[in-house]
Amino acid sequence: MPCWIALQTFITTEPGQAVLDETTVQRALASIALGFTPRVALVDEAVLMDVTGSLRLFGGLARLMQLLEQRLALFFKENKLQAQVRRAQGATSLIALGRLRLPAGQAEAARLRVAELPMHTLSAARPHLGVLERIGCRTWDDLLRLPRDGVARRFGAPLLEALDRARGKVPDGYEWLVLPEHFEEKLELNALVTHAPALMAGVERLLVHLQAWLLGRQSGLSALKLIWHLDQRRDVPPTGELEIRTAQPAQDLRHVARLLAEHLAQQTLAAPVHSLTLQSLVTEKLLDSAAATGSLLMQDRKQGDSALELIERLSARLGDDQVQAWLPNADHRPEQMQCWVNARRAIKGLDKGAIKSIAGSARSARAKGRNGSENEPDAIKTEALYPSWLLPEPLKLATVGDSPVYQGRLVRLAGPQRLEATGWLMTGHGTGESSKPPAIRDYFIYRSQQAGLLWIYSERLPVATPQAAAGQQRAWYLHGFFA
Repeated sequence: MPCWIALQTFITTEPGQAVLDETTVQRALASIALGFTPRVALVDEAVLMDVTGSLRLFGGLARLMQLLEQRLALFFKENKLQAQVRRAQGATSLIALGRLRLPAGQAEAARLRVAELPMHTLSAARPHLGVLERIGCRTWDDLLRLPRDGVARRFGAPLLEALDRARGKVPDGYEWLVLPEHFEEKLELNALVTHAPALMAGVERLLVHLQAWLLGRQSGLSALKLIWHLDQRRDVPPTGELEIRTAQPAQDLRHVARLLAEHLAQQTLAAPVHSLTLQSLVTEKLLDSAAATGSLLMQDRKQGDSALELIERLSARLGDDQVQAWLPNADHRPEQMQCWVNARRAIKGLDKGAIKSIAGSARSARAKGRNGSENEPDAIKTEALYPSWLLPEPLKLATVGDSPVYQGRLVRLAGPQRLEATGWLMTGHGTGESSKPPAIRDYFIYRSQQAGLLWIYSERLPVATPQAAAGQQRAWYLHGFFA
């Protein structure tokens, strides 16, 4: 059986506080509705949805409406907008639209027979309401009782055609709403803007449209471009632009808005700006609005910023060079096992394969340096002996007897693990060629009551050195910390 739904929004935010008007919210509502059915049309003051082919997919009308209301409530909340959505249902689009136009709070509206619908609820009858009232036609049924030929001559064929469409005898001929493949929208500002941070007022309006477009296409945003158009009365380029990329695709654009605000705070406008253009660069398909959060349940959406969002915000505020992350390096020497890279680039999806490759080669190189063969099982067993954080320079420790001391007595947990390389400089020696004897280090894991787990090595002197011949005590160095 055919099923149509008519929707209409009413903004209840205090006057002067609403970012959007009802027309814009209605367009956003239509875009979100496209996530549930491809047959969506904007007709007069309402959004019409033909959900006949979608009921089985979403588990029935009740479940479909529950999901739609949840998505709309989340959309309003994220955009700090208070709004109410009225809806009505019918077997045809005009029946649903007619029931929607009944006075709010009328309990019997949903159960009202089609023949009893008031004449003013039919759009085609509105130009003739005065005449219809005088001849006693107050409901759809009253008009249907009149001779068709006389109604056509007096009121025109469109009125009879509308009645036939309402009764399902004539198919609907709406222009269905279709979302573009890529989002691009331009906004004329109410006044010229001379300071970049003030552009956020217009950006927030564009982001609302972008979010509705993402919900309708069931996609998440990974990259966008903001273009500001400069006053051409100045001798400057016509536009300026800013590109924002995120590590994970998202439909909740509050994080994107914060990134834009951070970047705009560092921009200087060459001339006043009269309009803005927002473009989507990279999007990814998502299963539903909760897919971007990694949860199938809406109530399990994470509260607050994630670690990735924090890194992106810090990078935008402080600069990419000030926020770095370490990656494993293909070298068995502890000082070369990790390298520092741009944190924002390291977490991008495009770099995941490269990171995995680097990690694999580093693991292989470490195994070769320890055992001479990367296939021996001991190579994997000793992987846990490597700390997550290395000091820039090893710290020489005091000793009690032949044991190291760091903020008190230490307890040995594991070791020794011997590493030897001729390319190493012995700790504390110069940089001349004559001061490069082969370095031999025995690494241990110690526990400190104050500092936790420590990675400490003792440097064994080669037998041929004068210090070893004199029986000099070996030195101890703190090289790293375990997380």
